[in-house]
Amino acid sequence: MMINEIDIADIQHIVESAGEIISEYYRSREFTTELKRDFSPLTDADKASNRCIESGLKRLFPQIPVISEETKVPDYRLRAGWKRVWLVDPLDGTQEFIHRNGRFCVNVALIEERKPIFGMINVISDGEILWGMAGGGCFLSREGRTEPVRPQARTGRLRVAVSRFHVTEEELLYLDHLKEKGYEVEMVPLGASSKYCMMAKGEIDLIPKFGQCSEWDVAAGQVIVEAAGGGVTSLESGQAMAYNKPSMAVTPFVAFGKRVHGMILDGNTDFRWELAH
Repeated sequence: MMINEIDIADIQHIVESAGEIISEYYRSREFTTELKRDFSPLTDADKASNRCIESGLKRLFPQIPVISEETKVPDYRLRAGWKRVWLVDPLDGTQEFIHRNGRFCVNVALIEERKPIFGMINVISDGEILWGMAGGGCFLSREGRTEPVRPQARTGRLRVAVSRFHVTEEELLYLDHLKEKGYEVEMVPLGASSKYCMMAKGEIDLIPKFGQCSEWDVAAGQVIVEAAGGGVTSLESGQAMAYNKPSMAVTPFVAFGKRVHGMILDGNTDFRWELAH
């Protein structure tokens, strides 16, 4: 499937509209919060953003199903036959939203034959929308202008992004491993998918994610990182991750920015990691 510039503009309009809805709730402070079955929070902003995105995508692409964090995931016996599917997180970083630190996003990704081929993230508080296409480059839209993303060249310490609320002991051990290899490591707590956008711009070098995570949390970020010259690797397979699986949970992975990805392609094995069993 080809996504042309008109389609991208339409999708961007959808994620911008969702971002505006979320911002209205954020500014007004008037929203209710409930707990889902997994005890994660759900707000009025999540629901309203979800309605905006799902209706917009179904209007543009009525033939492509939509899987969202905030709607029931169809049975895999049905999903297994889908060649393409949209993955949506209408408010990625609900904890960040509730705690009012500004680091929350809107994620939309298109999966084809289990691989993410298009991803768009609205980093609402920064006024930036990044999008990428498999084999088609990474772009940033801000204040009505769109330009290619060119990762800034960096040397020195490795900047490693970890979740502000969900960092795991295994991730901290991975950072210790890098220090033992002789790298100076700076741990950067970041919420939601803004960390993938920062990686695409060259501001973050590594994102180890070994804890609980779902496909809609990662797919858009993976496309953007890879389109900007980075890489995302499953620790279990050592290969790229698959999507629209029987379980929507994501296996542990590490995302590498362009700087580290280049080192790996040159034969550097320092960044390998085997999970403890």
